[in-house]
Amino acid sequence: MLNNTIPGPATLDDIGPPSWCYETRFNGWNAAPDIYVPDYWKQFRAPAPYLHYMLGFFYICLMSIAVVGNAIVMYIFFSAKTLRTPTNMFVIGLAMADLLMMSKTPVFIYNCFHLGPVFGQIGCDIYGIVGTYSGIGSAFCNAIIAYDRYRVIVHPFSKSGMSITKAIAFLVIIYLYITPFAILPALKIWSRYVPEGFLTSCSADFFMQDFNGRSYIVGTWFFGWFIPVAAIVFFYVQIFLAVKDHEEKIKEQARKMNVDSIRSNEAVKNSSAEVRIAKTAMCVFLMFLSSWAPYILVAFITGFSDPKLKRITPVISMVPAMTIKASACFDPFFYALSHPRYRLELQNRMPWLCINEKAEASGPADDSVSKTTEHVA
Repeated sequence: MLNNTIPGPATLDDIGPPSWCYETRFNGWNAAPDIYVPDYWKQFRAPAPYLHYMLGFFYICLMSIAVVGNAIVMYIFFSAKTLRTPTNMFVIGLAMADLLMMSKTPVFIYNCFHLGPVFGQIGCDIYGIVGTYSGIGSAFCNAIIAYDRYRVIVHPFSKSGMSITKAIAFLVIIYLYITPFAILPALKIWSRYVPEGFLTSCSADFFMQDFNGRSYIVGTWFFGWFIPVAAIVFFYVQIFLAVKDHEEKIKEQARKMNVDSIRSNEAVKNSSAEVRIAKTAMCVFLMFLSSWAPYILVAFITGFSDPKLKRITPVISMVPAMTIKASACFDPFFYALSHPRYRLELQNRMPWLCINEKAEASGPADDSVSKTTEHVA
């Protein structure tokens, strides 16, 4: 659809924030002729250029941190033989999802410095496809990592082991599962990809307030967000309860033997590893919720409220995009830096980072700890 439609009777005096935030021109004034811009965004004045430039600079910083952090994670895990384990394939999968998310950031930055969408509808569709694959993929990678921790810690003697082939199969299944949510909007079968807010990024059209549009919002929320969140909550609660039950049994046994503790040094190390797992799990889960909650909230407000209320402004619509991108920056630090062997390899290969990890972390005495903490990554 061409962008030759004229906004409604709104005037510059009764819309939007003060003029220092917005131009006198309406949003979409410089959009490519082949890209569909929802009429909702056209009723707002175009954001002031300095807001575009600020976002562009902010995204340059986010992209730099995320690319460097996730690239280091992949380099260490691929180059260190001790880290080439089936469970660590999920860490690599998460890093790849984060890098995939960052791969579309240069398009956003380029659009920011040109004050609008430059690459037309095909560019918007590709941007949306990559964003859907990387966003939902990252969510399910977090969930599968939580499952792997649950399997090892709660059911350590289970016969269902994990192999490299099985780990890769899990990752392939995840992306096959995501495919309908990514491809159907690009084909205009289920929702569609349109510019959002500042018109420099693209997502599904949350302003399609018919069954097609609303079913996509609810479907993506339930199958792409609620399911992995519910899985993460379930697995981490089970881990917490298992660790708590283990501690109580140890204390009860110590009381029966009339000793202060029956723990060996190795058991103390294992306990420390379990505490580290719980702390890492809490941080990751809170970060996951905080990064995705704004996106879900804006999608539901947009899709199920009266557009005349103008509850979502161009500025507000850009907040979810920033929070999701920020999660790609923190993932490698929360997961990989909680792994003692990873830190040791990082210290050996990049000593200028001053990690200062003790060499004992990978020694024979620490093998039992590594079997547990290996899955923290």
